[in-house]
Amino acid sequence: MVVVAAIDQSEDAQQIIDQAQTLASDMGEEIHVVHALDSTEFAELQREHVSSTPSDEGVLVREQIAAELADSVVSELDDTTEIIGLKGEPADSIVEYAERTGAKYIAIGGRQRSPTGKALFGNTTQSVLLQADRPIVVVPLGE
Repeated sequence: MVVVAAIDQSEDAQQIIDQAQTLASDMGEEIHVVHALDSTEFAELQREHVSSTPSDEGVLVREQIAAELADSVVSELDDTTEIIGLKGEPADSIVEYAERTGAKYIAIGGRQRSPTGKALFGNTTQSVLLQADRPIVVVPLGE
């Protein structure tokens, strides 16, 4: 089993990883640091890639790019940590991955947001909380 650390590209991502490492260490589990890349983000990265590289460089693979983005925010890795790139809507991808791997916990960040902000923009953490069938640790993050 694993502890899933669901991160984004924010500077606070290491806090989530640190909490996941504490949980994993206490339970003797490994950590999977996951980052989900939705279609909009991926399309933008594809456009940047196409405009900045020769045509024979190949096509970007969404899971690989998501893993590289996650890797760029991780400060330290040990042999119990694996970085995984996911494709699709973040909340759905995180929950599906946790189910598929039999994760014991999901560690995810949470920020205080106004009720209007939640209604207008959605909230990945809230969606994961409502969808997941396993314990979730919400790491409070700064603004």
